[in-house]
Amino acid sequence: MKRYLVKMIAGFCILMAFAAGSFSSSADALEIRQLTSPKGIKLWFVKDTNLPIIQVRFLWHGGAANFEPGLINFLSTMLDEGAGDLNSKAFQTRKEDYGIKLSFSAEKDNFSGSLRTLSKHKDEAFSLLALAVNQPRFDPAPLERMRQALMAGHRRSASDSGTIASETWWQNALQGHAYGNAVRGSPEFTQKVTPDMLRKAHRQLFAQDNLIISVVGDIEETDLLSQIDKIFAELPVQNTTQQIDPFAPLDEDFVFVEFPGPQTEIIFGHIGISFEDPDYYTALVVNHILGGGGFSARLMTEIREKRGLVYSVYSYLNETGSLPVWMGRMGTSHKNVEEALSVLRTELKRMRENGPSETELENAKNYIIGSYALGFDSGKKIASKMLTAQFFDLPPSHFDKRNSYIEAITLEDVRRVARRLLKPDQLIITAVGEKNTTE
Repeated sequence: MKRYLVKMIAGFCILMAFAAGSFSSSADALEIRQLTSPKGIKLWFVKDTNLPIIQVRFLWHGGAANFEPGLINFLSTMLDEGAGDLNSKAFQTRKEDYGIKLSFSAEKDNFSGSLRTLSKHKDEAFSLLALAVNQPRFDPAPLERMRQALMAGHRRSASDSGTIASETWWQNALQGHAYGNAVRGSPEFTQKVTPDMLRKAHRQLFAQDNLIISVVGDIEETDLLSQIDKIFAELPVQNTTQQIDPFAPLDEDFVFVEFPGPQTEIIFGHIGISFEDPDYYTALVVNHILGGGGFSARLMTEIREKRGLVYSVYSYLNETGSLPVWMGRMGTSHKNVEEALSVLRTELKRMRENGPSETELENAKNYIIGSYALGFDSGKKIASKMLTAQFFDLPPSHFDKRNSYIEAITLEDVRRVARRLLKPDQLIITAVGEKNTTE
């Protein structure tokens, strides 16, 4: 999971705030059914008849890191550009005519998709999804159109200091490991992608043994299982993606990339605590107090509010392919880079050595527990949260227990885990901007 399955987050608490939409303000109201189709496809299902909508989320373990950098990202653009007996224009027209939302996305460690449709158009929607999953065409004209779109994306990324900082951080931190490669790959590789390369990647990745599915909406269980079999049961039983080599521990480093712009983008981080670790939820609280709690976080208070060095600064826990990292980012003027980094290290040391106050702990716990219900507002969010749970191999009962894990955290716990999590002398830092010429 991302991010990044998850990866556009400023705190993993938001990602794990599993939701129940129009059902209730509590996860207790979720009735999650763990189903197996007649042909053996497993899925999670929540029936919701409040709105005539069906939301499907699905994901294959294995992503950009399992292939040549950029190939799976290219694949994600092509699956709805013609499939089966429908060329690109016919496929897109049918989606629009029935108001069907269908999309695919590649991450370092997974490939996911989303389908949203009105219940009355479910047969048409599921038929289109089945074609996209099983019979993508990779016709020359749409392939070249997507290639040009991806090349335009490369040009935008080459002029975006935030993207440069992020990709440089991962490349530097992992030094040649597959997880360090950019999902988008390189312009040179994008120019070389062929239909045969996409067909081979599709055959290798799309299988049953690496697939997870979540469905929320207005559909009968028997009908859903029949549709799921039509979509996924014809896929190969086993995937044949390349295995990922183990990663080495991250080492302290600083990389400066000279780049014109109004400010310097900074990304910092080091090895973190994995989601499976018993200390994970305590690490979540530590991070919220330090850099995940918006304007109440220490980094925001000390670096922005007191000193005016940055517009924003935040940190978060992230996990890609069993590689847990704690990381964050900030932007500052070129002349303030050294001072901002100095304050960052000082605050990490202060949290590591002293931990938070009792008040900070209680405020963080209250926020994390209280925000749990805020994601309970749509079938789309419910399906996404269920998919995340399956990605991390969690049982449905985790939804009921999650807040109790936060409630049980003590001041002694957060002080101990702060010492374990935070490593101010092992930071990997990437800064992208102009050199300070005022000295």
